[in-house]
Amino acid sequence: MATSLEQLKATKLLDKTIGVMLGLIIVFTILSNWDVFFFAGPAAKVLTVLSVLALVPSVKGSRRVFVVVAFALVVYAFVFYSAPWTVISEGLARASFIVAFFCALATLRHVAGISDKITRAAVFLASQPPGRRYSALTLGVQAFAPMLNYGAISVLGGMSRASSDREPDPEIRKIRIRRMLQAVHRGFAASLCWSPLGFAMVISTSIVDGAEINHIILPALVSSAILIGVGWTMDQIFKPTIPAGHHATPLSATLPTTARDLLPVLWLIILIAIPVIVLDLVAGLSAAMSVLLIIPLLSAGWLLVGAPPKERGHHFALHACEFGFIELPSFRNEIVLLSMAGFIGSTAGTMLAPIVAASGLDLAALPVWLLLILPILLIPLGGQLGMNPILFVSLFGPLLPSAAELGISPTAIVLSITAGWALSGVTSPFTASVMLVARLGDVTPATVSWRWNGLYTATCAVALAVWLMFWA
Repeated sequence: MATSLEQLKATKLLDKTIGVMLGLIIVFTILSNWDVFFFAGPAAKVLTVLSVLALVPSVKGSRRVFVVVAFALVVYAFVFYSAPWTVISEGLARASFIVAFFCALATLRHVAGISDKITRAAVFLASQPPGRRYSALTLGVQAFAPMLNYGAISVLGGMSRASSDREPDPEIRKIRIRRMLQAVHRGFAASLCWSPLGFAMVISTSIVDGAEINHIILPALVSSAILIGVGWTMDQIFKPTIPAGHHATPLSATLPTTARDLLPVLWLIILIAIPVIVLDLVAGLSAAMSVLLIIPLLSAGWLLVGAPPKERGHHFALHACEFGFIELPSFRNEIVLLSMAGFIGSTAGTMLAPIVAASGLDLAALPVWLLLILPILLIPLGGQLGMNPILFVSLFGPLLPSAAELGISPTAIVLSITAGWALSGVTSPFTASVMLVARLGDVTPATVSWRWNGLYTATCAVALAVWLMFWA
């Protein structure tokens, strides 16, 4: 605690201001769901702009490019549109929601990161024997991903790397690290197909008219099962043989764990799911907005319950300040990238729609099967060019014909988009998931994308396309 207090005292005023603004964006985005808080939506947009401007000087050059492109779109709107604020406002609404959603999820990641129970669950999964290690990790990360997002790769991947590093034989250690990281990475990608806390589901359902998460979850779990099944099958088929004269040392947990250590993770999922369903049925809030409301409250409750009774106030205040003033501003690169990707995609997509219509290109004239397969192919392809899935989907998603025009369910379109998003998560060298796995595996992002996952991605693309044809 002394270190935390010292860090708080040394925190710059700018970081504290940014933390407060980001926290208020969450609050105003939630309040914007009710007409009585008419000021909330505009306030969230203004704070998003101010937060990005405050963060820009300290982010990577590649993130600044997104800000420059966003500014160029604003200028273009003012020059060529009679009502530029209409276009810009839609883009800012998307950006402010993305910032709010990211920061809200970060509260849960902060609390989970300091929980011994979450650590024990991760250790249990990472220390499974060879016969069920891949399955344990690729299925286990499904439970961690909704809570921790990319942090699930850091936690389970880090535990996997730590347990593998205790193997004295370098050849076996190299094989073990690769297989365990592949299991975590592919399992995380599979979670993007169904997780209501992931951007893939949230963004997809927001741009596809008529899409509802409660109708999508079950078929989305089938998509996830396909990714998991293909990964497990390929792991078994292409499992490296141990060279002659080499003997693997059984993994041992750094602390004694049992299957019961997974219960806290399962309880967390239940505590998130039930209020989301209730708010949807009672208050009519969308699943995304319900999550935005519930996650910070759940995180706060977890902090209070996990502290000694006499220290709860101090414990909560310390971690709240630590999260708001230190941790949130540290996500500067992610916040700028995600918010600008959402703004650019939404704004440019709105601008492109009339241009595409005027060109005579009628996407509705294409075969339905082709339109459903295109996202599975194009989103990963865009990832090879450095296009963030949020940017790609926000940009091209609105150009797709409506489900009613195609005569199919909105669910089919969402399944297609989330499938392509998931495949981009294992093939794009520019995504956070690939870069995290590459860092943990001491290899390049290109190695993870193409050598580790190239054949896997191609196989999954075919399997998912067949599944979508069946569903549609």
